[in-house]
Amino acid sequence: MKKYILLLIATVMCTLSLSAQDLHTLDKELPCINKTFSVYFHVTLDSLRTTSWDVAAMEGQIAVTNQYFAPICAQFELCQIDTIENWSWDSLSRDYRVDEINRLFYEENRINIYLVDRFDDPTLCGFANSAIDNEADAKIYLSGGCLPHEMGHMFGLLHTFEGNGVENVNGSNCETVGDLICDTPSDPYVQGSDIQWLGENCEFIFTGTDINGEFYQPDVGNIMSYYGCDCGFTRGQYLKMANKWLDGTRKMW
Repeated sequence: MKKYILLLIATVMCTLSLSAQDLHTLDKELPCINKTFSVYFHVTLDSLRTTSWDVAAMEGQIAVTNQYFAPICAQFELCQIDTIENWSWDSLSRDYRVDEINRLFYEENRINIYLVDRFDDPTLCGFANSAIDNEADAKIYLSGGCLPHEMGHMFGLLHTFEGNGVENVNGSNCETVGDLICDTPSDPYVQGSDIQWLGENCEFIFTGTDINGEFYQPDVGNIMSYYGCDCGFTRGQYLKMANKWLDGTRKMW
């Protein structure tokens, strides 16, 4: 999805949310991964042999991601950058040429991030494999500033709107539907819909209800939502990410 820069009020809201998150973390201890992951950026060039990505942008994405993953002692460091000169890879889709680009450029024991100019779906900011275990390669594809979101997928998180509101607002079925995490409220968001979900200052204004007639109150600041008001992860999300790594057998040295 495309992430949009919000106004000052959203920044203040996120600052307050992160402060509350820090207090919550201190009150209830989280597992500690105690791991620094090496990140390898593969930058695709366009037909003019240029790119909108520079080192400062890459380092900025790493810094923001480190901030969000610090509560479980996971950090990321930029270890290498290369360029892919075949401009036909500057535009990707989930199903087109992804296997080929990985066969040629993937580096083991690294989180491989392919930076492209755009995707076939113009609303897409990135996509990732759930790969911090022994089942898949560690790879992320980005066209915008959504690395924390895609890293969340890599550590096993689903979207908060998984199932598009099938989770009851009262949380009675939170363990079996939705994103399977009970401290992320039910989210009715439907990708690609023309519904007006947010008003000014990230205010949720959708008036639909669940099957019990209760109004939805999703966490529009959750990184795994599609609202673009990113503020942080929940405790349940941190637990799932940490345990996915700790319980897995693939440790990427």
